[in-house]
Amino acid sequence: MKLLFLAPSRLSKGDAGLAAELARRLPRARFRAGFVAAPEAVPLLRDLGMPALPLAGATPAENLAALDRVVQGFAPDCLVAADAFALHHSTGWSGLTIELLRERYGRPVASFDRLGWQAAGYTVDFYGGDRVRFPRLLEACDLVIRTSPPHPPGPGPAGVVTAALPGGGLHDGGLRPSGDHPDSLPRPDGSPVVFLVNSQWEYRYPLRSQPAAELIYALPRIVHSHLAALDRRLRVVHVGPRRWRFPVADQLDYRYFSRLPYPMYHAQLAAADLFLTTNALSVTLAQAVLAGVPSLLLQNGTALEPAGGWLATAAPLLRSAYPFRVAPLGWHDLLDPLLSDNPYQGCFGTAGIFDRPAVLRQLSGLLDDPAERASLAQRQHDYRAALAGLTRPDDALRAVTR
Repeated sequence: MKLLFLAPSRLSKGDAGLAAELARRLPRARFRAGFVAAPEAVPLLRDLGMPALPLAGATPAENLAALDRVVQGFAPDCLVAADAFALHHSTGWSGLTIELLRERYGRPVASFDRLGWQAAGYTVDFYGGDRVRFPRLLEACDLVIRTSPPHPPGPGPAGVVTAALPGGGLHDGGLRPSGDHPDSLPRPDGSPVVFLVNSQWEYRYPLRSQPAAELIYALPRIVHSHLAALDRRLRVVHVGPRRWRFPVADQLDYRYFSRLPYPMYHAQLAAADLFLTTNALSVTLAQAVLAGVPSLLLQNGTALEPAGGWLATAAPLLRSAYPFRVAPLGWHDLLDPLLSDNPYQGCFGTAGIFDRPAVLRQLSGLLDDPAERASLAQRQHDYRAALAGLTRPDDALRAVTR
């Protein structure tokens, strides 16, 4: 069976990476996979050993003509969108839509769903209070693939399959760490390593609203303030499109990388003492849980007006703050159905980002308390054990082509 995966997002590589992880796990004797992706995602896919071609046309017509040639030459049995909504948002340059794929190529169409759009009623709460109803794109798909994490490890309804992400790391292929790799650098005084990651989409979002722009400017400064307040030596390894643009506390050994090859990236994550994020849907958070890395999600559950103290010093331009589970998008209420009664939520620590005592308690416990680290490790182990009981998605993919 031949699968052609489509990953046109120019802002986030996470969806392409998840699709590649599933493709890598399919039996090679029965499946062949290929990718057509935004140029920004192609290096990642090739790092993972996936054959990938870029959608590099100057117009939607050119990109559709390129996809026509791929479909004609590869003759896939099924088309799989890494994210139906990223596909929808790419239409202006790629020309792609779920409806077009079905009508133009006459093949079954599947899509991944990481956040439970159907349970959330396709209604999104954005940072700042706006609510938007999204198109019901998944209803037009022949198969919906829910990834676990973040979904609970259990069977889905008809037309939906829950697929476990692999937990064994990325050492079975691709590039090996070499050269100036952050883990090859000596740690000062044996200090713990805190791993941070950002994506390009986070810096595009401020065009939507002034509150989001304020949050984006404030977040790295708030994270820095929390880490510095521990008043201990830490190595901070940061991977993302922008380095910290402010003076870093003397006790923090800040190491910045604009990009790491994917296997090297995972090796650094797996070697970290703590992964810290403000994104409940972070692919790296899921990988950290599967790799047994203690992790902390910083979020906000209520609207507030900053009033003096450490926050005014750390982020003086932050005039107001709103609920979020995915910074800076918001998505606080959107993720309620996904995370409620979900054992995944117990596989990492959480704290309100503006609650300094709670953040410091979580940081100290996850870094230094053997009992807390052991309890978290047991919950992560139990979650991984539940994933092992999930049905592989092979049969569901074959069934949609019959």
